[in-house]
Amino acid sequence: MGESSKVVITASRVVALIGILVLIRDSIFYFYPPIDVLAVLLGVVGLIIAFVVFDSLAIIDFKKLNIPYIWWVLLIIGFLLVLFEYLVGPSYLAGILVITAALIEILGQKKSYTASKIVVLIGAFWLIIESIMFIMGMGGSIALAIVGIIFAIILLLTLFDKVDIKVPYTWWVVLIIGFVIFIWVSAVSGTIIMVGFILILMAF
Repeated sequence: MGESSKVVITASRVVALIGILVLIRDSIFYFYPPIDVLAVLLGVVGLIIAFVVFDSLAIIDFKKLNIPYIWWVLLIIGFLLVLFEYLVGPSYLAGILVITAALIEILGQKKSYTASKIVVLIGAFWLIIESIMFIMGMGGSIALAIVGIIFAIILLLTLFDKVDIKVPYTWWVVLIIGFVIFIWVSAVSGTIIMVGFILILMAF
């Protein structure tokens, strides 16, 4: 019987895996017509990056190839993905998730930081950024921007105890907000928030 790889389950690795799955999807889309040389090149690079992270997660045992799972490698990869997505047609989701995984890995040793709250916080801030972009006429309406800002504020209220208006930080609150944002405002922000929901269910 051969040895099988053992996948270590941590909050950072879960987020990184979701980010890499998104990267694989995006990289395959780059090969769809109309063919663009830069897009195809970045698609190939994206698949190579996905292979590297998959190996570091030990999801597939490549025997002689053993790439370590290190926060600064994730951070570099995350910023490269954001740059690639900016050049080809931005969604930024894969890059943001990989950067988030790196931040969780960095802050993971401090017990005062909860992984799910880090993800939800990043989702709320990205939602605000996208809402501001909508107001500036970049990809959405002012009505959607208002909805996004309102729900971002509600999310932020769930994260802080010392506020006059207390909204409970529970899985169902995060799920509902993430779903509403995903369907009506932004698939990127909504996905990030729902990743936070997954971490809550996993007790991270």
